[in-house]
Amino acid sequence: MRRVPLFSGLTQDQQDLVGSLARPMVLAAGELVHGSGERTHQLSVVHSGQIKLSRSLPSGHRRLVRVVGPGQSLGEHGFLTGGSTLEEAEALADARLCVFSHDALADLMAEHPSIGVQMLRNLGQRLAEAERRLALSTLDVDVRVADFLLEQPLLRRSSQAGTREDLQDGDSRVRLPLSKKDIASMLGTTPESLSRALARLSDDGLITVNADVITLRDISGLEEVVIRA
Repeated sequence: MRRVPLFSGLTQDQQDLVGSLARPMVLAAGELVHGSGERTHQLSVVHSGQIKLSRSLPSGHRRLVRVVGPGQSLGEHGFLTGGSTLEEAEALADARLCVFSHDALADLMAEHPSIGVQMLRNLGQRLAEAERRLALSTLDVDVRVADFLLEQPLLRRSSQAGTREDLQDGDSRVRLPLSKKDIASMLGTTPESLSRALARLSDDGLITVNADVITLRDISGLEEVVIRA
């Protein structure tokens, strides 16, 4: 519980108490935490692995909404509104979760209001990100892809994470965190359009593609693609 932002305002003893109220859930890749439209009466915190949340579109296709990683939570909407789940939640790889019933969580929040405050902060951050992605969704695929690459954490040659301020053009590399199919879904495009956008950015001398590792050859140029939009 100590690395979970939702419970960061609690003391160590309080975090231990929270941990004792959680029910473990172990999932294999492809297994569901829940489907869309279900009433689960639970909130889950990812301990290891990744969970992808997706929604069905009128066309029958699925749109990736977000990926939940270690320390992050899912199920806040159902807890706060009492409604059914909005997304399908599927394990991207083998995953372990800590699951809290709504009743147990409500009791915790009554005793420790900081949990509710942090939950609202998390939802506020997601809303801001959703608004940003909505604004980008009307722009060219090249703009969406450039923005996505600029948002990824950089890798040093020694495999240590860095920032764009630390590294020079040509030394800045990012690793695609998901499959191209999932990235395309998150960006509201198709895998083929994503591949073509990467190829155009490469032809323009802005990036070099090597499997799932992308070298940002011209960070300023990528930023200019986004700014011009």
